[in-house]
Amino acid sequence: MKETDVIKMEFLITLNDNIVIQRYFNVRGYNPMAKSSLNMSYYLKDFVAQFEYDQKMRSVVYLLENQEQIMEDQNVLDTSNTSGPEIFNFYIKVGEQTICHRILNAKIFPPKIRYTVDIRQQVKSVLKDLTDIFSGENFVTSYMNYSLV
Repeated sequence: MKETDVIKMEFLITLNDNIVIQRYFNVRGYNPMAKSSLNMSYYLKDFVAQFEYDQKMRSVVYLLENQEQIMEDQNVLDTSNTSGPEIFNFYIKVGEQTICHRILNAKIFPPKIRYTVDIRQQVKSVLKDLTDIFSGENFVTSYMNYSLV
């Protein structure tokens, strides 16, 4: 692959089948080894952990601000309004191929929190980090004497 080749990638977060955020970004000098590296896996794992923490903190603020209403009517927090599970899906794709996918149970958050996710402020740095990872050269591709590629 030439240094000037540009690959179009996708960063996608969904809540079940509903798109929360979808961004396309270009990677110059795409290295296919990156998709099987621990660098990629750990980055997405850390991102999901930070996302979960941010939503927990939003939940705490929401619960504190609305504690009187919640004490009067506990149906405000009733998550059984939806049938079945609700899951946040975190994808990184090249074309139609999913390179990395993580999931997070969305029902642990109050409905007001899980339906109003806003990560626009973080997207620019996430896309920059992903671009750096996928155009990098030095990857950790083995784990406990097992090859990941």
